[in-house]
Amino acid sequence: MGSIVVIGNNKGIAANTFTEKCNECLDMLQKNASQYYSWMLKYELKIRSAEKSGANFKDGAIDIAPTTFNASKTWLASVFIHETVHFWQYRSGKYQAGTSAESEANIYQLAVLRLLKAPQSEIAHMLSQNGGHADLNGDGVYDEKDYQLRNY
Repeated sequence: MGSIVVIGNNKGIAANTFTEKCNECLDMLQKNASQYYSWMLKYELKIRSAEKSGANFKDGAIDIAPTTFNASKTWLASVFIHETVHFWQYRSGKYQAGTSAESEANIYQLAVLRLLKAPQSEIAHMLSQNGGHADLNGDGVYDEKDYQLRNY
């Protein structure tokens, strides 16, 4: 079975705080959403503090920005799975940035939120999502311009 490495770097989030909360989220996943946690382990991912959140395919890392990090533990844990879905899509050759990829990841994220018994407000928020959250400039295409606009 693989492993997950948490990397704090003091850029925007204190390294010890980052590592502690991320490990608590991973423990929650292992205890309450073990099937997703086991699946995540297979990808040998890093979780690291970054300016913007997302799946960094080049580095094999789930990047977590301060805004995402500062959300609840249930939300942060569900984001780990959301980004893992993107690694699955990418490594299986079916990733195409945009609404389709995001919608699929949102389905898994919602399932995890439910398993973690997240607050109803988080579940309601996920239910309201249509997969377009990455198209920040609203031009119908998810690209570098959208990534640069990201504040999460």
